[in-house]
Amino acid sequence: MVAATICLSYTGDMFANLVQHWQDQLDVTVLGGTPWLRWFVDNLIDLLTSPLTGLRTRSYWPELLAALLIAAALFAIRIPRAERGLRNFLKFCFPASQWRHRSTWVDWQIIVLNQFFAKSFNLTWRFNTALVTTWVVAHMTRAFGPGPHLLVWNTPAVVAYTILIAVADDFSYYVFHLASHRIPWFWAFHKVHHSAETLQVFANVRTHPMEYCIGGPIKAVIMPIILAPAIYFGTGNATTIQILGMDLTAVLWCVLGTQLHHSHVWLSWGRVLNHVLISPSMHQVHHSSAPRHWNRNLGANIALWDWIFGTIYVPHGYEELSFGLGAGQKQPYNNGLEAYFRPFWDITPNWGKAIVRTELARLRSLLPGRPASPPVSTQILAPASSNAIEASPR
Repeated sequence: MVAATICLSYTGDMFANLVQHWQDQLDVTVLGGTPWLRWFVDNLIDLLTSPLTGLRTRSYWPELLAALLIAAALFAIRIPRAERGLRNFLKFCFPASQWRHRSTWVDWQIIVLNQFFAKSFNLTWRFNTALVTTWVVAHMTRAFGPGPHLLVWNTPAVVAYTILIAVADDFSYYVFHLASHRIPWFWAFHKVHHSAETLQVFANVRTHPMEYCIGGPIKAVIMPIILAPAIYFGTGNATTIQILGMDLTAVLWCVLGTQLHHSHVWLSWGRVLNHVLISPSMHQVHHSSAPRHWNRNLGANIALWDWIFGTIYVPHGYEELSFGLGAGQKQPYNNGLEAYFRPFWDITPNWGKAIVRTELARLRSLLPGRPASPPVSTQILAPASSNAIEASPR
């Protein structure tokens, strides 16, 4: 088992090193003297190889393999023997109705756009976990003197540290996710994710890049609660247990089918365990368009936060679900560009929209062959509450 783990870990490193070697070789080609073309090719290589390298992706190959194995086990349990077979298994895992759906194609477009442009939207990148942790450690040193370094990083300490980091990370996600559903400005961007009308692996990364701008500072405030004491009291560098390039807890989530959260494969841990861990079925309920499911099951992998703060919904059994924003709500994003830019329009105050419409009407009137348009009244376009933003119905 240990030998197999080392071999698989080496394989992941080998892929990452091989891809890095390819990219380094580009410097000696014509691409090396063309920065924008080098940038494009680097990002394209990262996009195509990220499932193998685990870099800049939520779909690392061990996670995908674990999800496929769990799906295979469920297929063997739920499907009669006479109906089994490779073709039916592929239909069970990859139904054509999902992969041909317009929503899935929008997922693809958002993935490509994020690969190339997501970093440009991360305006809060300087306010990060490292910055806040350094600030807290400096103030602890100023208040209490140099760190006593009482904590030795033996196996129990490293295991405990790994678990605490995972718990803090999951709680920071819960806070971010709750804010994304409750604060209208945040919901305008998070709505892109919830507009998915199919759940498959690509819906996992159907994310507006402004969410990184929102989630980063929240994580930066919560994570130092664990990181700063570990640095102050610890001897040497604190580290987490790594398996296949993933934290021990990430491997646990992997085994529990985290990649099935965004899928059509219903899997529940039962009434009791569903109050502790987020099962795939619970996150599928979170994406349901039914009003009774809105704003429920906000944790990433730990359900305790939902249980404690009253946002949990544990299904009693299998529920037929449809996904999207809800009945009567038209799909607002027909392509990736709409998903990128419409949220900015949604958070624009009505007086700002009125100014934009007025200026557009004026510019159209200047086009050759078009009659002059009458000025658009900002008084009419702006309602009584000129700063109203669409609130989240979820």
